[in-house]
Amino acid sequence: MTHTASTAENPAAGAAAPSVAAGCAAGAARVARVANRIGRLVLHLAGNLERLVGDVVRDSSDLARETEQLSVAVARTAVQVHAAVRATPRFSRIVKEVIALAARYRLQRTRAEIFGANAPETVAARAALDDDAARRLYELCIELRGGVLKIGQFASARVDLLPAAYVRELGKLQDRVPAVPTADIIARIESELGRPIGELYASFEDTPIAAASLAQVHGAVLHDGTRVAVKVQVPGIEDVVETDLAAFRVLASALKDLLPSTDLPTVAAELSRSVREELDYRKEADSLTRFAAMAGTTVVVPRPHPALSARRVLTMDRIDGARLPDWLAETDARGADGVTARDHLLGTMVRSFAAQILEHGLFHADPHPGNFLVAETLGSPPRLVMLDFGAVQEYGPAARAAYAELAMAILGGDAARMTELFATLGFRTRGDDPTALHQFAELLIGGLRQGQRAGLAALDPQAQIAAAMELVRRNPIVALPQDFVLLGRVLTTLGGLIVRYRPSVDLATAILPALTRAMAPQPSASA
Repeated sequence: MTHTASTAENPAAGAAAPSVAAGCAAGAARVARVANRIGRLVLHLAGNLERLVGDVVRDSSDLARETEQLSVAVARTAVQVHAAVRATPRFSRIVKEVIALAARYRLQRTRAEIFGANAPETVAARAALDDDAARRLYELCIELRGGVLKIGQFASARVDLLPAAYVRELGKLQDRVPAVPTADIIARIESELGRPIGELYASFEDTPIAAASLAQVHGAVLHDGTRVAVKVQVPGIEDVVETDLAAFRVLASALKDLLPSTDLPTVAAELSRSVREELDYRKEADSLTRFAAMAGTTVVVPRPHPALSARRVLTMDRIDGARLPDWLAETDARGADGVTARDHLLGTMVRSFAAQILEHGLFHADPHPGNFLVAETLGSPPRLVMLDFGAVQEYGPAARAAYAELAMAILGGDAARMTELFATLGFRTRGDDPTALHQFAELLIGGLRQGQRAGLAALDPQAQIAAAMELVRRNPIVALPQDFVLLGRVLTTLGGLIVRYRPSVDLATAILPALTRAMAPQPSASA
């Protein structure tokens, strides 16, 4: 007899049917969720690819527009045809190289959005890209020199904006620039000053003292026995600087999305102004005279020789001393005396720049360590020697007073006054959040208050940098005053030295005299 199993006779079978159906439904739901995720991923990828294509199209449009503007400028200023032909490939080369690197970063950003910014493979890929891109930019700067190299030097000081790989590689540009043949340098001197080199100097050294982005410095001796340093503009550099600055302007526009942490167009405009001024050594000779008058006895500034100087040649007294980075590195080995000397020198530097910025309204705007020497005399404290006054910034009474008030508000923790002053000066964050600017202020000079309370030994350089990066990520500064660009460079560079060596100096007290004088009532015009 054949028996047919029924749900009544086999309850387990009845339970299995709904279980299988439920399992199928759950499986279908899982498949649907996976499909939905894949769909979203594809759409996300497509959106990023669309954005990437749009970025490339925009970059190409900017390139075409800026190239046209360059051609118009060349025609308007009646530059010779052969110079215009030479300029265009250089412009295209600079923009092409940097935009190619930017495209790699945009692809890397897309990968990070898909796979996770903190995934080990993402972090490793970003580090490798930083290393390779920084090396390529260093090589481009060395090859092209000119304004490109100057911009690279400027960038290397911005530890608050750039990855460590860029700071490391571009930092080599500060004092490792290949020299121009001496014969070319002598030809430029003779052309500028109108006499043979032997009539100008009793002797002239073939090996340069220093080679930089725009100039080269050689030692010489005058016919009266005076030892001098002769700064000579690299031949032909003036023909390419405008091309390089035009490239920087278009790149500042094209790369805003990759570097949201600062107002790139403003930086480009101010750096362009500064570099153009550096090409006229008559202005630098004037700056030397002005700085020497206000330097006092603790800071040494070379004296210019106007009869042996011109637009592209500057002859000044030669001052012997140790390069600041080498001198600082050796102080630890000299024990307590070395540390005392180092603290004295760094305190002098802080007081000098505070007086330059706030009291005199004229400050050295290119304070990388290669522009300083240390002169030592037995039995006397070390003296700071300041070199290269091509880049300077001037502030009028109103600007000096505003920055002095801002410093006082930061040191005093007056949030309301900080907010008001930041707005008055022209700072703005993407979210118009004053808190972000307060944190920015703390990163700039807030450490002075901490140093006053607990000493600089309490400062943690890595924590400071990490805080800066987090601030940039959360609420980048999208607008800043043009006259702050070079001041920001000064504060960043000096801050790096102070945090690295942690001198036993009460920094707030060191800058207080300059703050007080800057905020004192100004005499009336009729007084």
